[in-house]
Amino acid sequence: MPGTVQTRERARRRLAWPLVFLMALLVTAGAWAIWASRGVSPEEGAEVRVRVVLPDGASASKIAAILKEDGLIRSSVMFDAMARFSGKDSSLKAGEYEFIQGESVASILDAIASGRVVTVRVTIPEGLTALQIADIFHERGLADREELLALVNNPPHDLAEEFPFVADQSSLEGYLFPDTYEFANGVGALRIVRTMLRRFQHTAQAAFDHHPSRPMSLTDRETLILASIVEREAKHPEERPIIARVFLNRLQKQMKLQSCATVQYALPVPKEHLLNPDLEIDSPYNTYINMGLPPGPICNPGLASIEAVLNPEPGDYLYFVAASDGSHVFTKTYSEHLRAKARIERDSRSSR
Repeated sequence: MPGTVQTRERARRRLAWPLVFLMALLVTAGAWAIWASRGVSPEEGAEVRVRVVLPDGASASKIAAILKEDGLIRSSVMFDAMARFSGKDSSLKAGEYEFIQGESVASILDAIASGRVVTVRVTIPEGLTALQIADIFHERGLADREELLALVNNPPHDLAEEFPFVADQSSLEGYLFPDTYEFANGVGALRIVRTMLRRFQHTAQAAFDHHPSRPMSLTDRETLILASIVEREAKHPEERPIIARVFLNRLQKQMKLQSCATVQYALPVPKEHLLNPDLEIDSPYNTYINMGLPPGPICNPGLASIEAVLNPEPGDYLYFVAASDGSHVFTKTYSEHLRAKARIERDSRSSR
């Protein structure tokens, strides 16, 4: 009997050691998992932001290696395992991300799976030309200037199919709707143009659709062209509907628009002050020598200028001249216009 008891005791001890080892292994693995799932702690009191660029087609293990190299995670194995176990390994998105050092692996994984990339906020003011808009996006690192201008000057067929209002147009000038946008870094010209056209569709085109009856039965295209001229001429918002009325009156009376803004667009380089020879430049955009509207918009107008053409101020003004503060004096006859112009010039000389 004593031998049997001793034998049983030795058997229990032999079984106990593997169990103890297994428990120790599980505890160690659990502690490692907790440690590995936590973000890399920055120095005490410091908030360290780290930007990483994840390439197209990168696997979970490749992304894990990048995050580990940039000091955002402790273990690439843990990130890869969590991505696969959660099923997010097939939905990790490329792009530029910004993380705060110390974020958990779960938080970083969720951000990449959701595509929460770094974005650039860009405000496009009303009245800029396509060239000026291309410069802004180029300078902000969002698109190549020449690529964007190529799309504007020669819009591809699929854009015309997606946005019928630009069908058969030789240029997208006027349709790049001014607004505030957010784009991912390096988003590219096509995405930018498509987004701006969609914004035009939801705002400007909606305004056209809500005003089927137009002054002088203007088409959408003609309304946009005139709105672009109003945008460049008006310095004070409240004058937009009056300036629109002046041009509509001149069109109705078959008078040349004589807009300096259209001449500025025709010049190779805009000038602060136009000279008489500039008014004789041979261009279809020169409304001093050509009757009617120019062939296309001279800028990309905002909704206020479009609304001004759709709802012009009633009146019979035919002329306006700019004062030193950017406001205008509106007159009905050419003799009144000359007197207003002379008065403004006298006031300008006396204030020097």
